[in-house]
Amino acid sequence: MNQPYFEAITDALHNAGICTPTLVLDKERLDRNIDHLIDVLNKGFDYRLITKSLPSVPLLQYVMRRTGTQRLMCTHLPFLKQLVSHVPSADILMGKPFPIRAVRHFYDWHQQQNACACFAPEMQLQWLIDSPERLQDYETFASERNLNLRISLELDVGLHRGGFRRSSDLVEAVNFIGRSRHLTLTSLMGYEAHIPKMPGYLGGPAKAFADAKGRYLNFIRAIEDELGSEALLQLTLNTGSSTTYSLYAESSHASEISAGAALIKPLSLDITDDEERQPSAFIAAPVLRKVSKPEVPLSPALSALCRAIGILPRNAAYIYGGNWIAQPCYPEGAQRVRLHGRSSNQELYGLTAGTRLGEDDFLFFRPRHTAAVFQQFGQIAVYDNGRITDWWPVYRDQEGQSTPLESSRRLTIV
Repeated sequence: MNQPYFEAITDALHNAGICTPTLVLDKERLDRNIDHLIDVLNKGFDYRLITKSLPSVPLLQYVMRRTGTQRLMCTHLPFLKQLVSHVPSADILMGKPFPIRAVRHFYDWHQQQNACACFAPEMQLQWLIDSPERLQDYETFASERNLNLRISLELDVGLHRGGFRRSSDLVEAVNFIGRSRHLTLTSLMGYEAHIPKMPGYLGGPAKAFADAKGRYLNFIRAIEDELGSEALLQLTLNTGSSTTYSLYAESSHASEISAGAALIKPLSLDITDDEERQPSAFIAAPVLRKVSKPEVPLSPALSALCRAIGILPRNAAYIYGGNWIAQPCYPEGAQRVRLHGRSSNQELYGLTAGTRLGEDDFLFFRPRHTAAVFQQFGQIAVYDNGRITDWWPVYRDQEGQSTPLESSRRLTIV
């Protein structure tokens, strides 16, 4: 992270009159990350955008326009409601299996929403099924309501978090759906985010990728043997994640790739060696005061000893806010002073000697994740061509929580 880059963002924040902790999105870097994704998609894949990683309707709509997709993946019931309300043209695949009570809740809610009349769940919504028992629950519910539910079957391709693990069980599920008057099989999904995390003593990522591909192909062959090759032509074969999408060089076993956080590249994605993508979102926290020779209360002698042995820094700064799931990235060498503990109000960070950072400047952080961090901020400040050009609201996490107004710059520090 170079100094001129963050000094330019600092100038833009100052010129925009920003004086509170702010989530900044670099639109130019976002575009470059999108271009990298498109290069992979051009090898023969459709794209499904994972919405939990980009929890802002304007941000989602921007990425959808740039990638030319209407396909979304959703993992949270309150977010599903917002997508249905604000992106009614989307084709939505649920990214995890939901309890039948959640399904019932959604349809009860949807029937009461006049504004959502243009979203047709029977045409645009796919529910993820991971077991025969859950499949039976969904069929019973659909029969009671006289509904048609689109079904995606989750494949266990090595992560072992859930899904169908044996081809025989998958075939039974496929035949069960075929006999139902209320269920339609639309896709298979094989999530394989474990691949880049596999240690060398277990064969590393290359072996994990080959294993996941082999498992997926076995499931496909089992369906083909049972129903014929024509049945596969009707299915979407989904796979991928933000840490694995760039591994796909050909569409040998998948037709659709999912990714989301890769466009932001939070710290959690640094497990890959991909240097073509750049971090595009940062927390900018104003410096409230700089401190020379910081101390602990009531003990100047102990404070001096702590500075001498490095437990306390020789220079530090109190920032506005703190305690985010993030790590400082500028100025270089900034570290949280652990002796002072965590604070969501004024957190203390040690600075290296010669750091050129004044009061009212900003300490910058990289989020470790996207969804959990983005939702702490009411607005995203869009940084483009040296200026803050727009404010994109973040959608709410819980039902009943107010949605940030586009005209506000409200921040919730938690």
